[in-house]
Amino acid sequence: MPDHFATLSQPRRPWLDDTALKDAFHRATAQQHPDIVGGSGAEAAALNAAYAVLHDPAARLRHLLELEWTGPSAPASIAPDLGDCFGRIGALRQSGVALAKKEAAAQSPLSRALLAGDHTARRRALEDAIAALVALENAAQDELCALDARWAARDETTRFALAALQQRFAFLSKWQAQLREDLFRLGE
Repeated sequence: MPDHFATLSQPRRPWLDDTALKDAFHRATAQQHPDIVGGSGAEAAALNAAYAVLHDPAARLRHLLELEWTGPSAPASIAPDLGDCFGRIGALRQSGVALAKKEAAAQSPLSRALLAGDHTARRRALEDAIAALVALENAAQDELCALDARWAARDETTRFALAALQQRFAFLSKWQAQLREDLFRLGE
């Protein structure tokens, strides 16, 4: 398994400075780009893969867990607040399906106009839900920074805290992408 931290000359830690990571990526790609003399397509691809993993907190934590520990590292259960959030997201997405069916069935301009309020309310609900997910992600970033400060311990408590944070980032990212897609479709 490649060590993406080593590929981009980054410390093997849970939290990385985004600016330093981006600068390291740009410096390395400037030297390894296939259009540059001495550059390599394979090296450029490895740099792109490393940046994609290290830039995304969920992927970075999964990679770090794989490098540092063997065996299962995922939390046994989903955090209760994530379960509640999942339920709210599911209900919001289902209400979107119902609204889309109503809009598809609306034949006359009047019936479509009568759905304008529902359309506006749905947009607002999606925007509010996305904002709430972003706030949860920001809180998870704060947790990640706090965990990074304790990184030297590398004990089982750290391992399970990393796994729980990895799961949190993965869910929050996925849900944001789904809701942003729903919001995009609403604008069509």
